[in-house]
Amino acid sequence: MEYVFDVFFEECFKKMERSGLKSRAGRRDIISHLNSVISGCIQGRQTASTQLAVGLAVTSAIEYHNRMKGDNYEVCMMGKYHNVLYVALRISWDWGLEDSGIVRNLLDEIFCCEKTFERLFLGALFGCNAPHFIAGWKSDFNDQDENLRAVVFFLHHSAKARATYLTYSYAFQSPRQTKFIDVPIESCGKAAPLRVALQASAPDIVLILLRHGANPCPDDGGANPVLSLLEKLAECEKRCYPFQLVSCLKLLLRTIVMVELPYKPHLYAVRKDMFHGKYAALLEDGLVPYDQVYGIPTLKHACRCTIREVLRENFQLPGGVIRLPLPRKLQKYIDLLD
Repeated sequence: MEYVFDVFFEECFKKMERSGLKSRAGRRDIISHLNSVISGCIQGRQTASTQLAVGLAVTSAIEYHNRMKGDNYEVCMMGKYHNVLYVALRISWDWGLEDSGIVRNLLDEIFCCEKTFERLFLGALFGCNAPHFIAGWKSDFNDQDENLRAVVFFLHHSAKARATYLTYSYAFQSPRQTKFIDVPIESCGKAAPLRVALQASAPDIVLILLRHGANPCPDDGGANPVLSLLEKLAECEKRCYPFQLVSCLKLLLRTIVMVELPYKPHLYAVRKDMFHGKYAALLEDGLVPYDQVYGIPTLKHACRCTIREVLRENFQLPGGVIRLPLPRKLQKYIDLLD
């Protein structure tokens, strides 16, 4: 069966122009043909399972990309030779590939060439038309909802395979391994997906990213996300706060023990007065709990943040929460759902 897929890519791409997969229509045409080949393999061989056939198809696409790159001194030739990876990405999603190792290999190849996953994330964050205006290409998904579900699919597999990628760390001033969910988006100022979702005031996406283990304080060189949201809310006239912005703040506050006061290196008393002078209205209106700024957070909240941090570091969010020996109500609390 491997031979069938190898021949498919060799023959189809031999006749295709270099820009043959640049358009979404071109990619969908190849995806449709490949789906037919996969279906034929499954029906023609009773011993061939769906997962085996899809896994071989995706692996064959990766190997074709690597052969072309190898023939060019290990430099990706881009064009159709690179877009074959996005054909494989769509096939993985369409058929629900269960082999996390193969999915990780696919993500590794994409990152090796692009150093980002923006082609996967942008459509989920801004809608499927946005990538065309931001980065010059059209999303391979039909709408934002489908793109978002695809992102969750790849988040699941990347966590299961413990995938990490080398990106620049502003905290350590050197390259560090970063989880798939925190890899910066190049066309959005190299901001992490969570930061982009917060800037877009998209609480639904913020919740998905936080539940799947996004770092609540992304190491992408940007300001503290909580302070950025407070800055926006403080600018609202007559204390009329946008619901979506408030929702983003509330979700973010569920994942951190304390709000770190800005204005360092001033003494704590000075920083406290400066913070209160700027954000007093937000504190009075209950948008920021006093105990998370000046006092001592509740033991329940501190435990939630500690448990989530341990699970996040071990690639166990959100799946590991359900395996904790706790009542369902507490599991939902830890999983940010309550």
